[in-house]
Amino acid sequence: MNRVVLVSNPNSGRSDEEALERVAKHLAEVGEVVRVTPASVESFAGELAEPARGADLVVVAGGDGTLNCAVNGLGNKLQETQLGVVPMGTGNDLARTVGIPLDPDEAAAGIVAGRPRPLDVGLARAQDAQRLFVNACMGGFPVAVDEAIEGPIKDRLGPFAFWVGGAKVLTDLTRYDVRIGTRRWQRLVAIGVGNGKTAGGGIRVFPDADPSDGRFDICALGADSVADGLRMLTRIRSGEHGELPTVDHVRLERFTVEAEPELEFNVDGELVDLITPVEFSVFGSAMLRH
Repeated sequence: MNRVVLVSNPNSGRSDEEALERVAKHLAEVGEVVRVTPASVESFAGELAEPARGADLVVVAGGDGTLNCAVNGLGNKLQETQLGVVPMGTGNDLARTVGIPLDPDEAAAGIVAGRPRPLDVGLARAQDAQRLFVNACMGGFPVAVDEAIEGPIKDRLGPFAFWVGGAKVLTDLTRYDVRIGTRRWQRLVAIGVGNGKTAGGGIRVFPDADPSDGRFDICALGADSVADGLRMLTRIRSGEHGELPTVDHVRLERFTVEAEPELEFNVDGELVDLITPVEFSVFGSAMLRH
């Protein structure tokens, strides 16, 4: 009989024990369900290791941060098991890219009836941090937003919190000079490395990204004034920011981002002390069932 590991995070934005029980019942159609609820980010990998050993399917019920913890906990085992996602977080950006329903019951039913599809897994490596990711790494302005909305604001407002945070930090943006190989950008307020299409709860930073093409979409975002920043925020929601003269896109497989001053990236929305220079590469491919 197949074995299914259901990983959940009680601190995810839409965590609900009754919903998790329904998800487990759906997954029981695939095989025996073992539930895992790690106590913390620090203990995540260790608590997942034994239940995931030999599992046929690991399903993550949570947001992009919980999915990131699971992917890092599985590491090389990603190639040995299928991965499923039940979106129950604040942003759920990878789910939006690959078309997973945001309703937990519909997502679980989709896993049961679905088939595995390849999903690129990225590796971000800096001097003091190394992390796998599946959706996006954002540096500069989005990190300031993350810091501005930590805690109850994010829990209370959900995806709208990213816009509240954006309004709070727009008036005091740091500008960065950024290099990737021979490419140079000046006075950037943000740079993103995308595997998925959206970040921050549906913001279409990388509208043309393909999470299975073996490459990352890089979006360099400049803004010379607060008015430019507001214009960028308005256009980026619909993915039309590429038309702005202060925005540039590049698609690469392996590269290093250098910046002056130093720039911190989040990883699938989480801050992990990933500070430039940061090398990005494709770690491998997971099989995402949906």
